Amino acid sequence: MDHSFMTASIPTFRLNVHVRRLVNAGYKVGVVKQTETAAIKAHGSNRLGPFCRGLSALYTKATLEAAEDMGGKDEGFGGESNYLACVVEENLLVKNRECDVQSGFDVKIGVVAIEISTGEVVFGEFSDNSMRSGLEAMILSLSPAELLLGDPLSDQTKK
Repeated sequence: MDHSFMTASIPTFRLNVHVRRLVNAGYKVGVVKQTETAAIKAHGSNRLGPFCRGLSALYTKATLEAAEDMGGKDEGFGGESNYLACVVEENLLVKNRECDVQSGFDVKIGVVAIEISTGEVVFGEFSDNSMRSGLEAMILSLSPAELLLGDPLSDQTKK
């Protein structure tokens, strides 16, 4: 059974409670709502078919606290960072071999992180060694709620 798109029917007045529970359990939660009203449907070409529905919201650990409809801005939840960070890398060893330059760094890493609730953006680019100590320091200082990994990444960076 494919568990990628499991569904649940939740009363709308309890949506924020259940979405928080699912997100805190590690799931990404999409909310699908009806996109047409009965009046529009009655005068449309698809009178006898089912009502149209569409994805109206997507919640993850990084985006949940910033969502006004989930009480993020009004109720003062949080206290911990909600950075959504993206990491990409470029292999420097190939470039260094072409130029006959020897350095202690094997990759150039680019990071951009956005604190969704405040709009703060942190970005940087740096050369790193095979231990990825610079990347580790950056991730530990930001403590992102989510990491987006660019493709391709080396095995050392994925660790």
